[in-house]
Amino acid sequence: MFSVKRGLKKKKKEQLENPEIEEEVESEELGLSPESPVDEVEEEEEEEEISKIYTLGYKLLHRRVKSMFPKFAPLEEKLLKSGSPVPYEVYITGAVFMGLIAGIVGLAMGIVIALLVNINPVAFRFVLPIPLALLGFMMTFGMMYMKPKMGIGGKAKKVEEEMPYFMGYMSTLAASGQMLEQIFSTIAAEESKEEIVRLSRLLVRDVDVFGMDVVTAIEESLKRSPADSWSELLEGLISTIQTGGNLEQYFTATAEVHLSEKKMLLEKMTANLGIVAELYTILLIVFPLMAIVMLAIMALMSPDFMGFKTTTVMKGITYIIVPLFGIMMLLMMDGMVPKR
Repeated sequence: MFSVKRGLKKKKKEQLENPEIEEEVESEELGLSPESPVDEVEEEEEEEEISKIYTLGYKLLHRRVKSMFPKFAPLEEKLLKSGSPVPYEVYITGAVFMGLIAGIVGLAMGIVIALLVNINPVAFRFVLPIPLALLGFMMTFGMMYMKPKMGIGGKAKKVEEEMPYFMGYMSTLAASGQMLEQIFSTIAAEESKEEIVRLSRLLVRDVDVFGMDVVTAIEESLKRSPADSWSELLEGLISTIQTGGNLEQYFTATAEVHLSEKKMLLEKMTANLGIVAELYTILLIVFPLMAIVMLAIMALMSPDFMGFKTTTVMKGITYIIVPLFGIMMLLMMDGMVPKR
């Protein structure tokens, strides 16, 4: 198994250094012919293919930045969990390459500013391009370093939202007599872009293409898991298989837990929406009416209010404050209501 992985990594590096063998490596990676019906894994990740800029950066810099690879070792695990198809070493060289491009752009901007803008003291004109170049490099490299972590957060949220429904589905499949491999194969065959479907396809690929047994494939899937709930499910499956437990009972019990948590989450969301509804009534109905009535009465006694004309204050409430409150309420509700 490990010799197969080392061979695939070697072929990927050869692919990056010699684009002419790209198609051959891609077909051998999955162990498929171009017409094979199991090309769904490639189709699912077409939008995540290695960018040409990563390839170019690897060709130009991989020998020069080898010393950086051990320093950013934790990033390798994050890349795996974020579902990135870019290998760790290629990603690091690509990040450095893009940082250098940003640094060159910053240097050019600094030179242009120094030539066009009258900056005093004059010595600062000669120094300005250097900090701009460093800033461009550091910001770009920092964003590339943080990108996998943000990707993990997005995928973890999707998995958490999908878990209650897929657990019920898995429980039903287990009750119908399907084995664990068949359960994951059934989920992987779904024509969907759900995150759990993608993870199941990778697990099935490890079994069918790489020849792993189920436990080893689940252990590999654990390394790719972006969410704690999915990791807990896989760890429980390993324990259930090794101890000879009942898969149907395990899936049923886990589904009940996730459905109960989902129910509590919905109840909490409903309570929060009730509070938002009360705020809506106060800020967008009661407050404008009371303010306009009070200002209209005060206008009879004095045309000014706190240094402004009363009519100007009324227009400000109507055309500025109320719309701002409305936008604020919309943003609050958008953040509270699940998108899926």
